[in-house]
Amino acid sequence: MNERDHCTSGVCPETSETGETVSIYVAYNHPFLQLKRALPWTALVEVMTRRWAAAGKNTDGRSGLPWDVAL
Repeated sequence: MNERDHCTSGVCPETSETGETVSIYVAYNHPFLQLKRALPWTALVEVMTRRWAAAGKNTDGRSGLPWDVAL
């Protein structure tokens, strides 16, 4: 099996926006899924967006590098 570079679509020059959607099995008790269930994500995103915007970070699509508040 050929292994490709690990790079996000649209970020690295050799990638494109077209591709395939895949799904994988992840156990219910996987640590990331536990974290997803345990934390109040909506509240965290709201607080992070407000603070980063107040600090002059790009959270709303302006030019410059964005500060992605999603995990």
